[in-house]
Amino acid sequence: MSLIFFDGFETYATADILKEWNSTTGPVAISATGGRRGGGALLAPSSSSFGWASKTLPANYSTLIVGFSFSPSILPSLTNFILRLMDGGTQQLELGVNPAGNVVVSRNGTVLGTSTAVLAAAEQYVELKATIHDTSGAFEVRLNGVNILSASNVDTKNTANAFVNQVALGVPGNTGLSSIFKYDDFYLLDTTGPAPNNDFLGDVRIDAVYPSADGNYTDWTPSTGTSHYALVDDPTPNTTDYNASNVIGQKDSYVMGDPPSLASQIIYGVRVKVAALKDDAGSRSLKIGIRSGTTDSLGAAQALSTSQIYYSNIHEVDPNTGAAWTPAAVNAMEVVIESA
Repeated sequence: MSLIFFDGFETYATADILKEWNSTTGPVAISATGGRRGGGALLAPSSSSFGWASKTLPANYSTLIVGFSFSPSILPSLTNFILRLMDGGTQQLELGVNPAGNVVVSRNGTVLGTSTAVLAAAEQYVELKATIHDTSGAFEVRLNGVNILSASNVDTKNTANAFVNQVALGVPGNTGLSSIFKYDDFYLLDTTGPAPNNDFLGDVRIDAVYPSADGNYTDWTPSTGTSHYALVDDPTPNTTDYNASNVIGQKDSYVMGDPPSLASQIIYGVRVKVAALKDDAGSRSLKIGIRSGTTDSLGAAQALSTSQIYYSNIHEVDPNTGAAWTPAAVNAMEVVIESA
């Protein structure tokens, strides 16, 4: 695996955060239009309250690379940690900003480095590469693609384990000032796969697209009418209209709208997200994936809950060619779901 997770905060509202992230603490929120280029963003208030959104990762990782757009309305009056890399909810490494705008890296509160470069009370892209180890730990922080702080052969391990399995965005509160910290275009990867998705990606943008027409498969049953895509093209999830199936192996697929112009962009991956649930007792699973050309690429069956949440997988290459995605292939792909 290389790309582990990415989120542009565009496909859900504040009430739906726990359909995408595993837990929240304090008053974090989604702004539908507050992000870069007018899309969604995660907002964390920085005053007297903690505000975190946490994501549990699919495995334990000794090295992680994280990137996100960060925009504080004003700089804090106390050092605020805006990103936490954790082991089972306990901090390993933290990335923060102090009142002067300097970037700070700490091991559960023990400062390991402070940058001379500063963050502004404005939008910038922040990246952290961190290796967790008690003697050969390392970290590098990049601001808008430039290395501003790094260290090697340092102790970055706070728990008994030399790995990370949870990340959190937000603020710890008690800043002394009323501020809003805004996050957008978040990505997370490790170093195990092939380039380019095994190192810093730089400033990336994440765009959401939605179903725009029925696709190659129409096996599922619409809750109303005959148009399948029109029941699942909402920008935020709901349970009032939907497509359903009680037959294992049935597929539905949807032609997707085109993202903004991709002519000069590298496409690092496509993440398929489906809000789904089962409506009764017993086991039922869902396979999700992509149809590119005549090739279907579906992930493993994922067991459904009676509560609606997002199920997803990531396709780093075009399954029809085995090569990097092209703009034409992204524009032509379909999302596929299969009852399992």
